[in-house]
Amino acid sequence: MLLFKKTKQKAPSRKFFLQVTKKTLQVLREKRKVAVAFILISPQESRHLNQYWRKKNKAALVLSFPFRDPSFPSPFSRELLGDIFLCPERIKKEAPRFHLSLRDFYQRLIVHSLLHLYGYTHQGKKDTEEMERWERKIINN
Repeated sequence: MLLFKKTKQKAPSRKFFLQVTKKTLQVLREKRKVAVAFILISPQESRHLNQYWRKKNKAALVLSFPFRDPSFPSPFSRELLGDIFLCPERIKKEAPRFHLSLRDFYQRLIVHSLLHLYGYTHQGKKDTEEMERWERKIINN
């Protein structure tokens, strides 16, 4: 797990990200050695990425970019899952709206994003229910 901080906004520790990631991978029964990068960015960077990739002109709380190319052999000792961009400034602002502590909100966003890297979506009702079921299972574990 990699953690890159490109903003001065306060965020949880690397240890916290690692604990939530490990817990999620255990519940998902991941046996491979995997790698994921968490990149903490400013609202401006988040808006730029969201506009470019999703055509939405606003800063996102979190953006997940899975790495899926089975034909590309990993030159590393781990399989690359993808990149997760988080916007600490937006997260801090939005946590009270969800009636969650900042720490709990980060946990939910990390779990949610990791599930996206594994291909879970919330495109339709059935997909949303399955993703939410996994989120609850991981968080309540």
